[in-house]
Amino acid sequence: MYGIIDFFKRNYFVLLFAALEFLSFYLVVKNNYYHQAGFFNSANSVVGSVDKTYSGITSYFNLTEINKQLAEENAKMHNMLSHLNDSSYRRKLKSSSPYGQKYDYIMAEVIDNTTNRTNNYLTLNAGKKQGINIGMGVIAPSGVVGIIVNVSDNYSVVMSLLNKNCQISAMLKKDGTFGTMRWTGDDFRYATLSQIPMSEKLGAGDSIVTSGYSSLFPKGIPVGKVEYYKTIPEQYFYSVIVRLSTNFKNLQYVYVVGDIMKEEKNQLEQGTYKEQQ
Repeated sequence: MYGIIDFFKRNYFVLLFAALEFLSFYLVVKNNYYHQAGFFNSANSVVGSVDKTYSGITSYFNLTEINKQLAEENAKMHNMLSHLNDSSYRRKLKSSSPYGQKYDYIMAEVIDNTTNRTNNYLTLNAGKKQGINIGMGVIAPSGVVGIIVNVSDNYSVVMSLLNKNCQISAMLKKDGTFGTMRWTGDDFRYATLSQIPMSEKLGAGDSIVTSGYSSLFPKGIPVGKVEYYKTIPEQYFYSVIVRLSTNFKNLQYVYVVGDIMKEEKNQLEQGTYKEQQ
């Protein structure tokens, strides 16, 4: 108690000055509408600024969940719209294929990824229980990623397009001329498209997409754009350097593509090959 009294004695003038300042401020604001408006506007600005900052911080920490939700919604949209790509083919599909669609899309998160090796792989947090099997293609919103090569109940391993053992069928979007796309092991940003005839007119920036000739990927999935091309000595083909559309350095969410009619197609082709032998 004595300490409190002593505090007021030692700080009497400072406390008195503060009290008078507060009283003066109160009287000015109370009796002047202009000052009242200025005070409350300033207070609202401060509160608004604090709210905006808080909202920005919470939004930043919610980005991961938002990205996941967007990826799930994109997978649903792929499943809903895939049947619209080819109406003539849709009429011939089995009735067990929902809406006549040819592909299923399963969203998964990338939990491990390499880009600096000769043969690179990715690991996904989805496996057999989520409907993923060996031999399925994997794409990102920006384009082709790779092929499923191993699965467990809840995980799967993807042979990345940045793998010298990975090759896919790709084509020039403008005219459908197709060839084989492979990575040379040099730069994660580029791959090589081969078997493109020299009779074709190429130009830097030409779009390269999947051909749809295999069961791995639907037709028209982006692969990249022509960076430059060169002739192969004593051959009639170009070697086309393609800048990949997928940035393998920042993959977060991908879609595993399942061809609903793959088994029927494979059985028909294998049966035909046996008959011709």
